[in-house]
Amino acid sequence: MTAILNPVLHREKEESFTDYHIRLFKNKDTYHIDTKTIAALLNKDQGTNYDESKWRKDFKQYERWNDYIMSKNLDEEILKKYEEVRLQSEKEKIRTRDQKREYRKSIANQARFEKIKDDVVQAIVNLESKRPLRFTFPLPAATEKHGLALFSDWHFGMEIDNRINKFNKEIFDERVEHLTNKVIEYGKKNHVSTLHVANLGDLIGGLIHVSTRVQANEDAVEQIKYVSETLAEVLAMLASEFQEIKFYNVAGNHGRLSPSKNDVGIKENFEYLINWYLEARLRGIKNISIEPEQDGFVPAKINNQEVVFVHGHYDRVDQCVTRLPQLLGYIPSYIFGGHIHHNYEKEYGSTTVVVNGALVGADDYAMQGRFGTKPSQKFMVFDDNGIEATYIIRFSKKAL
Repeated sequence: MTAILNPVLHREKEESFTDYHIRLFKNKDTYHIDTKTIAALLNKDQGTNYDESKWRKDFKQYERWNDYIMSKNLDEEILKKYEEVRLQSEKEKIRTRDQKREYRKSIANQARFEKIKDDVVQAIVNLESKRPLRFTFPLPAATEKHGLALFSDWHFGMEIDNRINKFNKEIFDERVEHLTNKVIEYGKKNHVSTLHVANLGDLIGGLIHVSTRVQANEDAVEQIKYVSETLAEVLAMLASEFQEIKFYNVAGNHGRLSPSKNDVGIKENFEYLINWYLEARLRGIKNISIEPEQDGFVPAKINNQEVVFVHGHYDRVDQCVTRLPQLLGYIPSYIFGGHIHHNYEKEYGSTTVVVNGALVGADDYAMQGRFGTKPSQKFMVFDDNGIEATYIIRFSKKAL
């Protein structure tokens, strides 16, 4: 019997047989043993051959009279000690139950994520036959310059109609088209050959806030499919204009699988499907490379500048300049993020923090907090000394 090999099931050196008998029955759930196993242990200890019912009935007699005897004959200190032992046993049972529940929750989340991946595979197969991507290899650029397009906080799936902003699926498409055209325009104007495109997260509305769920017109799976396909088409267009495209993907907080951040880990996020989708959809376009994040950020190099891409929900603007270098082992020249929905740029010693605007513009949360944010994204040109020029790509009221 394998259970007998567990040291906790043997009688301790100073333990009486009666105490041993009681301990085994009291802790059988914690020890993961049944009454037959206990009978075998007790018989082996005593050299007897009683059946299971004898030992079980003896313990029942103990349970029947124990509380009465304790209350009548034991002093307060012994009663207190007895209660402590009983509480500790109950705590152990609860800990074991909680561990099993958390394990089942983790398995359920993994199964859900795998099902979503299967759905995305089918979506890619259907799209490739119906709508192949348009791509022609670009002509060589006159110079070797680097450009950076920041995409963040698109929040596709939300519908907004307030005093200063309108947003829906049609307006989303118009803004992404305008953004793509401007990136091409500014890239060509500055003779960019290598274009870096950084998705800084929250491309979908998701399901984490009540206001977000109320405003959502697509569920999270449909949102991630639509956004991933939109990105694939945008990257194919950019790859037709620039010699090399380097794409970086950072997951935001709106893509997580549960409204409660305590229920899921970092990797349980719909936006991790974006890279996987793009790798499959863009596999035939050889001048696009895709860099995934790890642990919530992506380190990279633009020209000769060390940079880091983050979403921003783990990185407060005033703290990331000290904390990220501790993880990286070096001081980056730039940290690029999103999340707070407005343009921001500030130098902190050797590091400049650049925050991108939000394509979605002002939503209910912004209006309730009286935050007047205008929809925008950024495009930057790099020379050997760092950022040479920054373009704020805004979306006119006409496009609303």
